Amino acid sequence: VLDSLRDFFRQCSRDGRPEAAFQAVQLRNDRTPMPYFPVAAAGLAAGMPYVCLRVPTGGGKTLLACHAAGLAMDEFMRAERAVVLWLVPSNTILDQTADALRDPRHPYRRALELACGTVEVVTIEEALRLSRATVEGQTVVIVATIQAFRVEDTTGRKVYDQNGAFAEHLLNVPADRLADLLPGADGKPKPSLVNMLRLRRPIVIVDEAHNARTSLSFSTLGNVLPSCIVEFTATPARVATSESTPSNVLHHVSAAELKAAEMVKLPLRVITRHPSQRDQLLAEAITLRADLEKLASAEAQNTGEYLRPILLLQAERVDGCEPLRDRLVSEFGIAKDEVKISVGTLDELKNVRDIASPKCAVRFIITVQKLREGWDCPFAYVLCSLRETRSATAIEQIVGRILRLPHAQAKQHPDLNCAYAFSISDSLPEVLNELREALESNGFTTAEAE
Repeated sequence: VLDSLRDFFRQCSRDGRPEAAFQAVQLRNDRTPMPYFPVAAAGLAAGMPYVCLRVPTGGGKTLLACHAAGLAMDEFMRAERAVVLWLVPSNTILDQTADALRDPRHPYRRALELACGTVEVVTIEEALRLSRATVEGQTVVIVATIQAFRVEDTTGRKVYDQNGAFAEHLLNVPADRLADLLPGADGKPKPSLVNMLRLRRPIVIVDEAHNARTSLSFSTLGNVLPSCIVEFTATPARVATSESTPSNVLHHVSAAELKAAEMVKLPLRVITRHPSQRDQLLAEAITLRADLEKLASAEAQNTGEYLRPILLLQAERVDGCEPLRDRLVSEFGIAKDEVKISVGTLDELKNVRDIASPKCAVRFIITVQKLREGWDCPFAYVLCSLRETRSATAIEQIVGRILRLPHAQAKQHPDLNCAYAFSISDSLPEVLNELREALESNGFTTAEAE
């Protein structure tokens, strides 16, 4: 993925024609070149590189994004430092991403420093106080949601408002750049965060880009005059609509490549029971999880790798979660501290500090629609859906959670390299179809999902 991006930026830097670079990289990867769609929005020049890297769930998009920022800086901007605007879909993911990018021990932070040198990571609120010395002394990564740049958003207004902290940034602006800056009431460039960004031409990284596809999003991005936009998603937009521009998919990672790289659990084994056998299905899922834990203990004796398989239980309704936990405790003899509920207002997972720790007891997680955003736990092996109503969207959020392979290395016992889905239905084809759609929404092609 990064080689493709490097080649693309290198060629863009040489001849300023992203379309030619985009097609050259596809030819080099033995793919039929797709047309390149420049983004039509104010502030986005036709020659501004705009590409998408399509990586399925479990492929390490955030780690790739850390390296991508450095490639844009070195190969395209030919700069020693830059401002990177890192956009995420929600505040939950914003907090997680900012924490990880700041943590000196985290692999994301190490990748960022390897790619960009000295780095300062800030949120939008902190960016409103950035000094010129900070911006000129190192690469600054601003983690934000795209909403924070919409004028109608409260934070958005602060981004565009006059702010004395930015007066020093606008001293001695080269004459040929004055036209790029938004004027204040007096006709002079307004000291504001958005003008600092316009001056620096930020590298824009869009994480989970399928959430930012509308024309409104692109006009919002145009406000900061980006030097380039790199999207990361499992499910890029394929067709142009009145609302959105198709993604320029520069590189597509296949599920087979992830399997070969020992990053995902495949195949996905599916067990269905008729609605009248709901209790039997639940018992089978619980037994399978216990069997997997025995295999994991044997594995640990051979390899020293700790593993505690987790069962995700999808309840019918939110008010059915507590009764389901009570049943696990009373009928199946499961300790209460091994079962956590994660639904809307009741999220017991947020108090679980390190779910992968041998000290953690969690073996069952009960949910309904989807688990907390950004919750990626490779120990999740088994999904048991007790819902009868079929809907791909309800299950696609959860199937992705059981696909990651712990520590991205194959286990000695083949059963620990698979994922498991238990489902209630009187129609197996219906369940398989639902799971196939769910895999596609996690970045698999139809053929791979099949």
